[in-house]
Amino acid sequence: MKPFGREMTSENNLGKTKPVVIRMLEALLFPKKCLKCGIYMEEDGVHPHTLESCFCGHCMKEGVHPITPPFCISCGIRFHNSFNENHVCGVCLKNPLKLGQVRAVAEYKGIIQDGIQLFKYHSKLSIAKIFEHLLFQTFLQHYDKLPIDLIMPMPLHRAKMRKRGFNQAYFLSRNFKKLYQHSFHRLPSWDMDMDSLVRIKKTLPQTGFDIEERKRNLKNAFKIIREDRIKAKHILLVDDVFTTGATCNEAAKELLKKGAKRVDALVLART
Repeated sequence: MKPFGREMTSENNLGKTKPVVIRMLEALLFPKKCLKCGIYMEEDGVHPHTLESCFCGHCMKEGVHPITPPFCISCGIRFHNSFNENHVCGVCLKNPLKLGQVRAVAEYKGIIQDGIQLFKYHSKLSIAKIFEHLLFQTFLQHYDKLPIDLIMPMPLHRAKMRKRGFNQAYFLSRNFKKLYQHSFHRLPSWDMDMDSLVRIKKTLPQTGFDIEERKRNLKNAFKIIREDRIKAKHILLVDDVFTTGATCNEAAKELLKKGAKRVDALVLART
C-alpha cells in the first residue's frame, strides 16, 4: 500500500532528517511496535511521518478510505452510489448547516478509525503528528485558496480536558503554521486562535443520540470571549470526527451570532 499522505513528507516540508547513527541507536534502544497489535516493526525504508510508521503491514490492510468525489459540497459526506458529481446531500437540503462547508481527510473506518480511538482514548500521542500532516494536506487541497482569517481547534470543556489530559483538536492543528512555512517559505495569511471560543457546558456523551437529541444536548455549550477577534472573520474549525455535525454546527452558530462572516470545518474523519 502506498503510504497515505506521502506527498507531504519530503525533507523540504519537514526539515532535515536525523543522522543515520542516531536513527540506528534509537531503533536499538527503542524498537518500534505497532500501535494496534503490539508487534515489533522493521523501520528500514519507512518514513517517520506516515501511517506505516505507526502500524504494521497486517493492521494497515484494514486500509484508508479517503474522501474523494463524489461528496456532499456542504457536509462533506462521501457518496457511495452512481452519482459522479459533487452535490448537496438530502440531509443538508432538509436541515442546512450553519457551517459553510465541511471537508474531511477520510471516512471513519479502517486504520483511521483505529488510530483515532488509540489517540483519543488510549493517549497514543505519537500518531498525532501523522494525523496532523494528513489534515494539513487536506487543508491545502480545500482551503488554501479561500480567504481564511482564523483557524480554531474545537475546544473541550474543562472537565473533559482534565479527564483526557489533552485536546485532540489542538494536537491535530498546533503545527499548521510551521508546516505552512516549511511548504511555502512564507508566513500564512491566517492565524491560529486557541482562546476566543470556549466550551462552557459539560454535555453528555453524544453516542446513541439522534440528531435532535444531539442539538438539545449541545444548546448553549459554547461562548465567545473575544468578540473583537472574530468579528467579520472567516473562521475554520478543526476537529477529529464529524458525525451529524451537531458540535461544529453549534460552535458555528455562536460564532456567526457574535459577528463572524463565515465558518467552515476541517476534520480528520467523516462518519
